[in-house]
Amino acid sequence: MDYRSSNAGPAKKLNWLDLPDDLTLMIIGKLMTFEILTSTQFVCPKWRRICMDPLLWCTINMCDIGIHNSVDYNLEKLCRHAIDRSCGHLIDISIEYFGTNNLLKYIIDSGCHKLRHLRLVECYHFYRISDVGLCEMAEKFPLLEELDIILCSGVSSIVLEAIGRGYPLLKSLKYNNNGGGNKEALAIAQNMPNLRHLQLVRNYLDNSSLSAILDGCPHLESLDLRLCRHVELEGKLRTRCDEQLKDFRDTDAPLDDFKF
Repeated sequence: MDYRSSNAGPAKKLNWLDLPDDLTLMIIGKLMTFEILTSTQFVCPKWRRICMDPLLWCTINMCDIGIHNSVDYNLEKLCRHAIDRSCGHLIDISIEYFGTNNLLKYIIDSGCHKLRHLRLVECYHFYRISDVGLCEMAEKFPLLEELDIILCSGVSSIVLEAIGRGYPLLKSLKYNNNGGGNKEALAIAQNMPNLRHLQLVRNYLDNSSLSAILDGCPHLESLDLRLCRHVELEGKLRTRCDEQLKDFRDTDAPLDDFKF
């Protein structure tokens, strides 16, 4: 990298190795977890040392890695390395495709009890993520505030009931494309009174379950019901959604910002 002095003198070269450790840590922290584990930490001894700092691993993002890398690397093994480096300071973890019940148990056994955000995406092959794994987690992370379960068909209403009991601080839930219906919607309504944000894209709940959610989650601010074709929004129910919610996306709202 070059920069010029104010008197337009000769360009001076900036050596990345001369940057303070805290600034280098901040820069590396902008990278994806996969990039840090497979390339960044091998640049030089200084970067290797900084990449061992537990503060770098408070957030672990193992999404959008790509099919090629999914084949060439043992992603679950890499993720376990990242969890180990957090030394119990893990706050936010996102896992796409390769998540398993065993990996969830590893997070539990690693003592990451400060976890506040868990995101599981497309962990459905051979029911890699199931009721068993998530129910066990529900007993171990009382500080969790945000939970995303997307395209994980092995997850049922049993988990949602356990989550409601185990995560009293839960404020945001995304439960999308999981094949859920009225059972799951009622589990949310009856066990998650502190929810502020709820996303149920492509769910099969009906009007009665939607009313139950509005009753059981009085603090709800945003609700996303895109592609929920069994809900018929008209009359009093539609008025109630518009008046009670600050941000409401009905069954026909555009899917422009929805990846899945």
